[in-house]
Amino acid sequence: MIEHSVTGTVGMRLIVGAVAACVCSGAVAQDAQPTETDWFERETATGDWGGARTRLEDQGVAWSLNFTGDLLGNPTGGMRQETAFASGWYGSVVFDFERLFDIKGLTLYAGASIQQGRDLSDEAIGNIFGVAEAFNGDAARLAQLYFEQSLLDDKLKIAVGRLAAGDDFAAADSYGYYVNGAVNGNPTGILANFPSFTTPPFAQWGARVRLAPTENFSILAGAYNADPSVQDDDMHGVDFRFNPQDGVLYLAQINLATNQDSSSSWLPGRYVLGGVYDSSDYAYLSDSTRTKSGNYGVYAIAEQMLYREAGGDGNQGLTAWATVVVAPDQQINTLPFSIYGGAYYTGLFSGRDNDVTAVALYVGSFSEDLPGQSAETVLEINHRFQISKSTYITPDFQYVFRPNGGGIPDAAVFGFEASIDF
Repeated sequence: MIEHSVTGTVGMRLIVGAVAACVCSGAVAQDAQPTETDWFERETATGDWGGARTRLEDQGVAWSLNFTGDLLGNPTGGMRQETAFASGWYGSVVFDFERLFDIKGLTLYAGASIQQGRDLSDEAIGNIFGVAEAFNGDAARLAQLYFEQSLLDDKLKIAVGRLAAGDDFAAADSYGYYVNGAVNGNPTGILANFPSFTTPPFAQWGARVRLAPTENFSILAGAYNADPSVQDDDMHGVDFRFNPQDGVLYLAQINLATNQDSSSSWLPGRYVLGGVYDSSDYAYLSDSTRTKSGNYGVYAIAEQMLYREAGGDGNQGLTAWATVVVAPDQQINTLPFSIYGGAYYTGLFSGRDNDVTAVALYVGSFSEDLPGQSAETVLEINHRFQISKSTYITPDFQYVFRPNGGGIPDAAVFGFEASIDF
């Protein structure tokens, strides 16, 4: 008998309610003329709080809160058939010390999150490219907590504290249009091979330097405490151990943006080249009782607009992207080679200028030291309905070929993601 289960009743009601509201409001949005207080034109769902939000920001305090939830199921394939819900609340406060205390260029960032739900990939499909990017454990946790000092007219920025490496390294705007966690928020080829590489809401002690001599070129370098155990749910983000003697994660990255000026006759693009080294001890895949010191890898990211519609705000059109991650040591890396690529079109359908239609393919090749596991491939197709500036819903389809590299039936995944900025 096929087994089905659904969890996260409260979260599901939130999403179902959002769907109903969006369906009912679609026609209204077409006819209503936006006003200063029109919900559809607000950057955030709660608006300006009668002007209090703007006054706080002018005084040096900026607040944000987001809810994102994924409801997905695999009616065919995988280890068994299930439906699972995963969600997260992400809140942050930014304190501008220049406005608050007249300390030029100093900012304090603080964040927290609450995750809940289940991991459909782990429990039902058995694949490595997690189908629900919203799943980040099942706990409340302190996220980032760090100071950033800006110098040389913002050309140099230095951050120190509890940092998520994935906020600055191996990230791309294109990744955010997908529900699968293969790239949203950072490539699985990095996360699987370097478990000390943290992606929000997880954070480690660290320091990051960003040098941007021009608006279109920047160099980043970072060093982080390499202790994956601080990400455990039962630590709730408050394990403040600092043990660099057990390992340090080093990252470096070069960013190049092209044709960013809206007046340019050429189309904009962004190109990234980065490297990672972790001095920790890594267990051999073939014999977990043996370890070797150090692991390294490189990655490259390209985003390029290929077609831009005439008129409008310049964002409508077709953009393609690709990412490659190589961690060549087959003895210790689960995915020595992985490649990701796709394209998305903003405003494909008439009257839906802010909607995004996206397709992507993710391929990960397993280590030769993992017998019976060759490669996993995931195809993803979705369409983001941008209901308002603060809210979107994304119906999503994924097909997982050779989950975990083989031995598990191919799986079809259907569902959607909903997100709202408060």
